[in-house]
Amino acid sequence: MQVALDLSGRPYLAYDLDPVSEFIGTFDPQLAEEFWRAFTFAAGLALHIRGLEGKNGHHIIEASFKGVARALRDAVHIE
Repeated sequence: MQVALDLSGRPYLAYDLDPVSEFIGTFDPQLAEEFWRAFTFAAGLALHIRGLEGKNGHHIIEASFKGVARALRDAVHIE
């Protein structure tokens, strides 16, 4: 998973994950892209998410959330 995030004030989403069709519990994974779109516009940030490999839909979606969390942590870290 590759994630790049820019706290630019200019919302943009580049989402490149293979579509996952099976439900993850009660969550429809096809809503993940819409979640990230709403997140970027509400937060005013540019977000790029690209999946590199993977077959298990649960792990792919989970990796996107973890990747964004780590990128956001790094973006707000004061050096």
